[in-house]
Amino acid sequence: MNFAEKLKELRKQKGISQEQLAEKIYVSRQAITKWESGNGIPDIENLLSISALFNESLDSLLSEEKSLISKHEFLYESRTEYDLDSPKKIDLKIGVAHEVIIEKTKDEKIQLIAASNKLSYLSQQVKVKIVEDKRRMDVVVRRSADLSDIAAEENLFILVRIPEKFVADVELNSEVENLKIRDITFDAVEFDGKAKNAFITNSCGHIELNTNSNINVEVNGVKGKIDLNHFHAISKIRFAEGQNYYLKNAGRFTRFVGNDGRILVGKRVTEDPAEPVDLIVELNGWKAETQIL
Repeated sequence: MNFAEKLKELRKQKGISQEQLAEKIYVSRQAITKWESGNGIPDIENLLSISALFNESLDSLLSEEKSLISKHEFLYESRTEYDLDSPKKIDLKIGVAHEVIIEKTKDEKIQLIAASNKLSYLSQQVKVKIVEDKRRMDVVVRRSADLSDIAAEENLFILVRIPEKFVADVELNSEVENLKIRDITFDAVEFDGKAKNAFITNSCGHIELNTNSNINVEVNGVKGKIDLNHFHAISKIRFAEGQNYYLKNAGRFTRFVGNDGRILVGKRVTEDPAEPVDLIVELNGWKAETQIL
């Protein structure tokens, strides 16, 4: 079911008209008609409003619109593969892209796939450089001068597959619309840069999100720890039903806030959780807030 069909079904289930829906999320009725007819998709702020109103995750709402790379439905692809024979610290420098996905592969090669439906000269415009030593591998995605940041932000998808038996530490530096970490077990993944949305699914390990920009995070079936390291930023996090977690506030002038605006954690919490949990979410940094949706 695509977004248009899903929005219409959710609206009817709630028993409200297009006009009533428009009033609830502060848009015009014409915008609702446009979205339900499949002639457009809301921007991120309106998507968040729809997500909160119907209690549906962004990933669920956009399941058929985003991440087509997982279905191999792109017109253009450029693939780079490199053999691994031992665990290494992998440093990924990707730059600007619409979406970056990190997942495991049962192969013994690290795979980096650049994909797009509009960048017809992708194989000439996107090149991958790999430098390796005994303990480390640097993977750098380089774009040609004729591929602008704007074009990459709208049309470039990057899929990184890491051999399951050699997964260790991963460092990623990028500026993306969507960051997806899924179906992988690792020691640590550290993200530096900008990401509007982060989707972490069926993964185990220590994830650090270091960003000074606002970010929306969705968590489903995750074990380990997530560090939100923010400075002057607001993040929103949604946990899937059944996700067991503990909130730990460790930064200065940072706090967790409920969906109703109520402060959940207003001071430092240094003690360990009283009960074992699957996931610890720690808020670090300075003057940052995280809202639990």
